[in-house]
Amino acid sequence: MRLSIPLKPISVNVCWRGRRYATPEYKKWVIDMLRSMPKQEMIKGYTSLSIVLHLASLARGDIDNFCKPIIDCLVKRGWIEDDRYIQHLEVAKTKDIKEFIEVEIKELRIEAIKVGKYNKNNEKTKRGTK
Repeated sequence: MRLSIPLKPISVNVCWRGRRYATPEYKKWVIDMLRSMPKQEMIKGYTSLSIVLHLASLARGDIDNFCKPIIDCLVKRGWIEDDRYIQHLEVAKTKDIKEFIEVEIKELRIEAIKVGKYNKNNEKTKRGTK
């Protein structure tokens, strides 16, 4: 699944006051982000995520600080099951006149990452069963 989201990326540094309180700017950004994301079938299990940040300035923000707000919206919108299943993350910044976000999500077929804990469908199993 690949999509361009016509929204300026937000840094996690702008999202929170202290550790618990979301800023008004972040709350508005989340609403705008979710509205710009069409309904998609959820990718369950392990995923690979690629994010391209189109920014007016490449010096704007640490690259990793843009990831968490985007990933949280992918989960909230139901595109991915849970961010803990992201096994591969690729992020790039590119200079552009218009600021927006490109996201590509791919399902991963990983067999038994932890021996005896996951079956071939990436489902958690009881210990010792397959």
